[in-house]
Amino acid sequence: MELTAAREAEVRETMEAYATAYRKKDVKTLSAIFAPGISGFGSGPDEVISNHNDFIRQIKRDMNQATVLSVEFSDRKISGDGRVAWATSKSTITFTVDGTKKQTMQGRSTMVLRNTGSRWLIEQLHFSMPYGGQSEGQSFPGA
Repeated sequence: MELTAAREAEVRETMEAYATAYRKKDVKTLSAIFAPGISGFGSGPDEVISNHNDFIRQIKRDMNQATVLSVEFSDRKISGDGRVAWATSKSTITFTVDGTKKQTMQGRSTMVLRNTGSRWLIEQLHFSMPYGGQSEGQSFPGA
């Protein structure tokens, strides 16, 4: 069974709620959107999420280190079966650190979401940035 257009719209709404809450530093909303067993990775080598406490700790660290001006998901591909959905997208995060010049991170995101019957919860999250030492068209650095 494929994800219906209505269910896909619900997943998009959850992704947008995440982006808005992250920008607004709304830990309460973020906590409600992410499942108790959330797991995933951020772009930093130490950004490993094994559970909800890790997620909240990581989010609070992010919020203490920068002011996020926007989070945008583009080129989204959302699939699923109604009970579970998976999404891939390009992700753009615009931010400042201590009021410095605006900076932008261009990355990639994947999410796995579970339908509880009344809402979607994000069960898995991964944000990464393409490896800069790898030439376009090459699968490995130095090739």
